[in-house]
Amino acid sequence: MQHWSNESLAGLQTALVHETLQFTAPALGAPGSLVRGVLPPPEAPGVGRVVVWDGDDLAGSVAYDLPLVGRDGDHVPADELSVLLRRMVRQNVHGQPTAPAPALPRDTHGIPVVPVEEATRFLEEGTAFHVTDALRAAVAALCPPVDEDEEELRLRGFLLLDERSVRLYVDGDDLPGVVGLDVDLRDENGAVTVGITALAAALPTLVSGDQLKYNPSDAVDHYCSAVYDLTCW
Repeated sequence: MQHWSNESLAGLQTALVHETLQFTAPALGAPGSLVRGVLPPPEAPGVGRVVVWDGDDLAGSVAYDLPLVGRDGDHVPADELSVLLRRMVRQNVHGQPTAPAPALPRDTHGIPVVPVEEATRFLEEGTAFHVTDALRAAVAALCPPVDEDEEELRLRGFLLLDERSVRLYVDGDDLPGVVGLDVDLRDENGAVTVGITALAAALPTLVSGDQLKYNPSDAVDHYCSAVYDLTCW
């Protein structure tokens, strides 16, 4: 049996955490809704076509055309497109379908296509992020996957504490083992936010060196040696 050092095992744990993050977001719209393909429709530059099926019957596939560029000429961020797709699939499955499948235009594979105008309408109504979108964004900003030679925080685990905050379990060269960082996932109005760039930029000075004791929390957590509250920094 191969012997793994604690450092190697920590690396495996980190890989597992980042891998499982992709499963934290809610399903596209219904249990079993899977992405079958992503296509570049030649007749519609600036549109990404995502084909969704239920995992059982390819004949039930539906394609959704998503705008890669908004009306203002700026690109639509990938995370917004993901949320937009989820909303459209949920509407089509659980709500009032955009149109009966036979009435939708079909591509050369015979797949009905929901036109981009439908996605644009949803997009202009505003992106409704889920708290798990904020979780993934927080991890990506604060603890991105790093090479072994880089001196960065390493993500060892995470746990949603409630509907507005997550505890990230991290270690690093300047830290006393694994510590917990509590991060807010909502803004002051309670809306889910996926932008924590300011905290990400300030993080190295908040949790390393002389600033290690920044905002210590009284929380007792046997998964880490200490907890720091970065929900108000």
